Amino acid sequence: MTIQRIESLVYGAEDVAAGIRYFEDWGLEAVENGSMGAIFRTPENQTIHVRAADDSGLPASPEGGSTMYECTWGVDSGESLDAIGAELEKDRPVTADSDGTLRAIDETGFAIAFRLAERTPAAPDAPRVNLHTDVTRINAPLDPETRRAAPLRIGHVVFHIPEQGNEAAAEFYLDRLNFRLSDRARDTGDFMRCEGSQDHHTLFLAHRQNTTAFNHVAFEVRDFDEIMLGGKFMKSRGWEPTTTPGRHIMGSNMYWYFKNPSGGATEYFADMDRLDENWEPRIWDTSPGYAMWSLDD
Repeated sequence: MTIQRIESLVYGAEDVAAGIRYFEDWGLEAVENGSMGAIFRTPENQTIHVRAADDSGLPASPEGGSTMYECTWGVDSGESLDAIGAELEKDRPVTADSDGTLRAIDETGFAIAFRLAERTPAAPDAPRVNLHTDVTRINAPLDPETRRAAPLRIGHVVFHIPEQGNEAAAEFYLDRLNFRLSDRARDTGDFMRCEGSQDHHTLFLAHRQNTTAFNHVAFEVRDFDEIMLGGKFMKSRGWEPTTTPGRHIMGSNMYWYFKNPSGGATEYFADMDRLDENWEPRIWDTSPGYAMWSLDD
């Protein structure tokens, strides 16, 4: 069974209108928008649903209120869906929708779902950078006009989990769903990638704060310029950053995080490490740190 990526996220927002405005400003395409909520789509055909936090159709959440209520993972085939269902039914209830989507609960109590991936490959122009004699941009000045970020895809999600039982929470994804361990800091958490992805992580379970909560979802953009211009636009629209821009140590990606009224944060990221089967997970007793560098306020 090959899980390829994050397919869909469902939010419940106490202020639905603010949640919709936020994702519009973030740079996502709204494919449905009404009084009951909205659906946004990335160029890679992943969806973000914003619904009311008191919507009775939302799955149960360990925290409630404004948060991300369900993460759906895209898989490669019907056979994979069947295998996942058979595996999870060994020790927990699994339900199936009419379209074949499977739904269950992970070890911490977060709602997870699985369905066939429907990827629409995006083909962005690669950043053109001049470095000494390696010239890819000639007679082509950069456009000085302010532009917004255009997220390409959802890259990863992050959850806070309790310190007690954190090993079992990670093993559920690693042993039962074939995720790959990328990095582990025993005092902080586990960075994992689903089998069909080379991203350093598509899932991070962090136990350092010893709580149960959704933390953030990350959207890939082209480059550092787009992180900065996207963040500048978000600030101009009144949205609050939760960090300054920087570059992480584990994953190596550049980042900028903003507080999402629908729950948790969203991250613009670029230039993340990519890993294959030759990668040996790094294990630390103490975390090597959050960032290689970060900008001052």
